[in-house]
Amino acid sequence: MTGRKRKAGIIMAQFDYRIDEQTEYNLGDTPSLVMLTERNYLMFQGTGEAQLANPEFKDAAAAMYAFAAGIKEQARHSKLIDWFRDYVPYPLSVYRTPHGAYTMLIKQPNFTVPELLTAAQAAAGPLTAAARQVAYRRTEEGVEVQLLQKGPVTEASSVFTTLTDFMQAHGMTRAQDGYRTVYLDNILTTPADQVRTLVRIPVTVRDPDAGDYEIARN
Repeated sequence: MTGRKRKAGIIMAQFDYRIDEQTEYNLGDTPSLVMLTERNYLMFQGTGEAQLANPEFKDAAAAMYAFAAGIKEQARHSKLIDWFRDYVPYPLSVYRTPHGAYTMLIKQPNFTVPELLTAAQAAAGPLTAAARQVAYRRTEEGVEVQLLQKGPVTEASSVFTTLTDFMQAHGMTRAQDGYRTVYLDNILTTPADQVRTLVRIPVTVRDPDAGDYEIARN
């Protein structure tokens, strides 16, 4: 999402990824493809179980949510940027590897800058060890197949079978061993059985436009 220049007397509509990027955050019951290029992100890299039972994971998730909200408030009045548009903060995602490492991401609008994270951290007061490790980075999520699941996601969840069958049917191969969970609800405040999660698997696709599935490009 890009920003628009501030102009006196003009009220700009709020950007809401849930409305403006519906294909990327697909709530349908069939798999789709996302092709995501380089963007701004909040990032935290950790090790251990990527679950709320892990204190570091929980602290990092809390910090990510807080800083995403803090950056929005800092950007609203900051002199560091020339562009601003009100927006709904993006959701938290977690990429898990089979080796016990994980990466948390929250996408940030294109008009934001790293200094806004510094300001948000300063405004937050004393920080946990995990909060101090949150960084602002440019990265890309790449090409992934995705499908929505409601409730806890485990490696035994049927969503993985559905995605694997979809990949095989469309000549896709798995690009990495890990997978991503995009939490469309706040995992700290929403009951676990009510959390809507997009499960994404990195893939290699020879000709994405040849398929009969939805594609989100961003």
